[in-house]
Amino acid sequence: MRAKSIGIVGGGIGGIATAVALHQAGFNAVVYEKAERLREVGVGMMLWPNATRVLRELGLLEKVLACSGPNTHFLVRSSSGKVLMNIALGQFDVPAVCARRADLLAVLLTALPREHICLGHDLQYLKQSRNKVRLHFSGGLVSEHDAVVGADGIRSRVRSELFGDSDPIYRGYTVWRGAARYDGNALPPNSNSETWGIGKRFGILNTGHKRFTWYATSNVPSNHLDAPCGRKRELHDMFAGWHEPIADLIDASQEDEILKNGARDFAPLRRWGDGLVTLLGDAAHPCTPNLGQGGCMALEDALVLAKCFDREASLHDALRSYESLRFHRTRGIQHRSLLMGRIGQWQNPLLVTGRRVVTRLLSPKLIERNLRRVYAYQT
Repeated sequence: MRAKSIGIVGGGIGGIATAVALHQAGFNAVVYEKAERLREVGVGMMLWPNATRVLRELGLLEKVLACSGPNTHFLVRSSSGKVLMNIALGQFDVPAVCARRADLLAVLLTALPREHICLGHDLQYLKQSRNKVRLHFSGGLVSEHDAVVGADGIRSRVRSELFGDSDPIYRGYTVWRGAARYDGNALPPNSNSETWGIGKRFGILNTGHKRFTWYATSNVPSNHLDAPCGRKRELHDMFAGWHEPIADLIDASQEDEILKNGARDFAPLRRWGDGLVTLLGDAAHPCTPNLGQGGCMALEDALVLAKCFDREASLHDALRSYESLRFHRTRGIQHRSLLMGRIGQWQNPLLVTGRRVVTRLLSPKLIERNLRRVYAYQT
């Protein structure tokens, strides 16, 4: 098995993490990325204990901690700033942190030799024989591997090759994301937050060194166009009157760096692979961003897949074992994230009032115990 060659399509966090895990296990893993340079699209992300546990096993946790922000509490707030719930994240063997996606990718790349990455390779189609998979790229390039992993995101080409073309499902709201430096004192230390309004939310994540990632959601049609005044002005108007430092964070963000994406996912697949090909991360189980588990799930996938390659007698057995180990967990995360998004985006005034009352009455300890089932996962 150690002599086997594994092709990985997609050079994002999931693809690079998979290559690192396989490389450390002694396999020859090669990443193919269609972009001409590696860059992680996005601003910041949560790394919950289930993800930092993976980074520790890869020997990279300390490097990530050095460029991230601590996270010990999560606050749910009203638009006036009133804390509706203060959720302590509990004591785990590893911390929860917030990191910039680019920083996490940079740390992962320190553990992967440069020759294992091929840039400018845009996959067109793949063909399987009994023992090999051929990847055909634009420009006529062809590479052959013993197995292939599709880690190429929610609009995965590998997924389309296996199961046909399909469009992600728009869930009724759009997400704006930005990054800003903030020197004020309106944010409690070591805490991140999400503020709930009527059909709108605003989240704030501390990525360390006075750097913050924020996200904003609003119920708009899938074809929503930017306002003529620009995204910053539109967001200012959208969240006018909300608590500090929301306006300050929007102000401190670069207009051309504010990202905008519809909240989309797929219904869980019945299977992820065929023959010597499988899927990983958003290519396999995309979910809406409401639990902050998308990148965490990709890291889990990477390590579980590497362990399956390490212990199984054949590549085929390793791929099917990986899929069976991951399917139930990722499906549960997809469903929970979808439900949380629906509740967070309620705009019926009666439902919003009821949500506020119930949130204030719920025991934080109950929420903590429920979240522990997610964060305590061991690969």
